[in-house]
Amino acid sequence: MKRNLLTLALASILMIGANTVQAQSLESSFEFLKLPVSAHSSSLGGRAVSLFDADPLLYIANPASLSANESRMLGLNAMTWFSGTTVAGAQYSNRFDERSHFAFNARYVSYGRMKETAADGTVTGTFTAKDMAVGASWAYMLTDNLSGGVTANLITSRYGSMSSVAIGVDLGLIWIADEGLTLGLAATNLGGQIKAFENTFQKLPSDLCAGVSWKPEHAPLRFTLSMDNLTRWDSDDFYFGQDDDKGFGEILKRHISLGADLCLTERFYIAMGLNLRTRAEMAGKGNKGFTGMSIGTGLRLGKIMFDLSYGKYQVSESSLICNFAFSI
Repeated sequence: MKRNLLTLALASILMIGANTVQAQSLESSFEFLKLPVSAHSSSLGGRAVSLFDADPLLYIANPASLSANESRMLGLNAMTWFSGTTVAGAQYSNRFDERSHFAFNARYVSYGRMKETAADGTVTGTFTAKDMAVGASWAYMLTDNLSGGVTANLITSRYGSMSSVAIGVDLGLIWIADEGLTLGLAATNLGGQIKAFENTFQKLPSDLCAGVSWKPEHAPLRFTLSMDNLTRWDSDDFYFGQDDDKGFGEILKRHISLGADLCLTERFYIAMGLNLRTRAEMAGKGNKGFTGMSIGTGLRLGKIMFDLSYGKYQVSESSLICNFAFSI
């Protein structure tokens, strides 16, 4: 009975979260929260909220996945982004008891030093710009097949002499079905600012995501389909070129990412993914190339875990994500 009540309560919270996301405008702050953190998830095309693996970073996208971590782990991550930008983070996770786990994480983005100018364009000096988020997570196995999780984040930005502070909450569920099937649901970045630049308050970049992963029996493959922005279905919510079709099919495409894992052994995998929204919005007309595609690999050697992914987010821009973790 207690587990059923917990399941119902968390499901209700997710519904409230979905309504919160739907009510928010597209104008948001702290956009760095959208940057990928997990190399494994990124290599599958985006936010793979249905993965339930022993990975110290998957819970950033869906806190319910934290229940898959059986040992105490310390992780570090880094990402290459635009020139002059530093993206890095650290995580710690542990088991609280047989059914619950907890974790702490920190994310940091520095945009380097920039010129400071007056209204007439006169250079008056330089300033730095940076974003940071620190969070605490808790996950609980509500039943033998259902995990629920929550993350609370303190988010700050400092651009020169100005600063902004916000509180954000992530909620998630993962159902581990039979025959290699897992389903995930996550509502992320619910909350708001408690201090804003020049008292101009904006929403957090909230999102509602769902996904499904399936591994056929006796096959070394696992397929993942993920969908984000599930409360946004208007053409104005996405970027379209002047002559682009804005029909339902094109809008649907902008919610989907596809991925597949080739699990050669229990200690090694190769993954590939495609983000249909990135490919539709960021590729040059008639020159899509590998835009929106990603590839990655992971290696498990005793207590050490290493994941690497490469993504093409624009015709001329790409990114490399590296995760390193070890059991302590």
